[in-house]
Amino acid sequence: MAGTACTGDHVEHDSTPTVRQSSARDAEDAWGEPPPGVRGHAMEQDRLDSLRSYGVLDTPPEAAYDIVTALAAQVCGTPMAAVTLVDSARQWFKSSLGLHLTETPRELSLCSEVVADARVLLVADARTDPRFRENPLVTGGPEIRGYLGVPLVGRDGLPLGTLCVLDRRERRFGEAEVASMVALATQVVALLEQSRRDRFDGLLGPDVREDARRPERLRQALEHGELVPWYQPVVDLRTGRPHQLEALLRWQHPGLGTLPPLSFMAALETTAMVVPVARHVLDTACAQLVRLGAQGLELPGGVAVNVAGGQLARPGLARDVLDALERHDLAGPRLTLELTETTELADPALARAELATVAALGVHVVVDDFGVGWSNLARVLDLPVDALKIDRGIAGAVLTDPRAATVVDATVGMAHALGLSVTAEGVETEGLRDHLAAAGCDHAQGWYFGAAAPPAGLRDLLRRLGT
Repeated sequence: MAGTACTGDHVEHDSTPTVRQSSARDAEDAWGEPPPGVRGHAMEQDRLDSLRSYGVLDTPPEAAYDIVTALAAQVCGTPMAAVTLVDSARQWFKSSLGLHLTETPRELSLCSEVVADARVLLVADARTDPRFRENPLVTGGPEIRGYLGVPLVGRDGLPLGTLCVLDRRERRFGEAEVASMVALATQVVALLEQSRRDRFDGLLGPDVREDARRPERLRQALEHGELVPWYQPVVDLRTGRPHQLEALLRWQHPGLGTLPPLSFMAALETTAMVVPVARHVLDTACAQLVRLGAQGLELPGGVAVNVAGGQLARPGLARDVLDALERHDLAGPRLTLELTETTELADPALARAELATVAALGVHVVVDDFGVGWSNLARVLDLPVDALKIDRGIAGAVLTDPRAATVVDATVGMAHALGLSVTAEGVETEGLRDHLAAAGCDHAQGWYFGAAAPPAGLRDLLRRLGT
C-alpha cells in the first residue's frame, strides 16, 4: 500500500520502485474482479457496489479526514498513516501522511488483505511475512515494515477500505493502539456516511457551488440580504390575466451576480437554516404583495411561497404564517403554500396539524410538481390540499407525447372531481397554452407568460400581462 502527500512530509528514497499509477478507467475495466493473485472479499461485487455508492473515490482532500489520519499516526507513533479505499483494481487514498503516492495497483496493497478478511491486520515486519516480503513497497521505498490496518465497514456491512498506520521499523502494536485505531476508524466511517447522505441529498451535485456548501457562508448571505425572492406570474387561463405570483429564491452573489436555486438550494435544505430563509421569503413576499396593491396592481390569488421540509419537521410554520399575515394586514386567501415532491414530511401528524391550522385561516395549500413522485396522491388525500400544480415535464410534453396528454386529462378530471383547481407548469408556447386550457387546466405558469423577475421588474411584467 501507499498514499498521497496530502498532509504529511514527503518521504523520498533513491530506492523507490517504479509503481504504475492505476487509473479510474483501469478500475472500471476490471469491475467486479480483483486482479489475478489478489484475494477479494467473499461478497466482492456487493462490496464494490457499496463503495461506489459513497461517491468518494477521486474526490479532493478534506481536512476532516486528514485530522483523523494525523491522530492515527500520533496515537501509534508512526511516520505514515492513511485512509484507503480499495477499488476493484486499485487502492486509492482519501487521506495520507508521510507517503507520496495517490493510489497503487491493488496487487501491491497490504490494505487489500484487510478488506478481504474484513478484520484488523497486524504485521510486525513485512519482510518476514510471505504475503508481503517481495512487495516493492517493502523491498524499496517507502520501506514498509510495521503495519496496522483496521477495516472501514460501512452501513451496508461491507469493508470499503482501511484506516492504517505504517512504520519503517519492526513494530508490535499493543492492544491500546489497536483499540484507538478501531475508535478512529468509526469516525472515518461517519465521515463516509455523511458524504453518502450529502450525495443523495444533492449537496455534492456539480451545479451546487462550493461556497454554498459552507453553512457560515449561507448564514452570511441571509444576514447580508443576498437571498432574495424573484417572482413569476401564474395566469388565469379563462381570462388570460395574472392570477398570482410565485416567489422563487435567488442568490444575489456579490461576485457572481444572480444565482439560480440549483446552485445553492440543495445545500440550504440540508441545514436548519432553511427555516429562517423560508421565513424571510414568506415575509418578503407578503410585503411585495402589499406594495403592488398600493400601486394598483391587484392579484386575486395573491402570492405563493414554497414550504421546506424543515418547516414541517417542527412546530412553527402556522405561527410564522399568522405573524406574516398580521404584520402585513393580509387575509389568508391571499397566500398559498406549495409543497414540492422534495418536501419531506418527517412527522406526517405534525405536518397535518400545521397545515390544517393555516388552512383554517383561508391559506391555500398546493401540491407542486404533481406527477413526478409516488407520494403526491397520498398527500392529496392526507393533507388539506385545495390545488395541484402539474409538473412541467408532463404538462410541457402534451403536444408531442400522447401519454403525457392522457396523464394531464386524467389529473384534471380527478382534481376537479375532488374540488381542486389545477395549474400547469412549463408553458412556453401559445399552442401549449391553448391545449392545456382546452384540457381544463385553471391556471398556467411558464416562460410564455414571463420568466421570474426581480421586484424592480414586476410592475412592467404585470402590466404587460394585463393587470
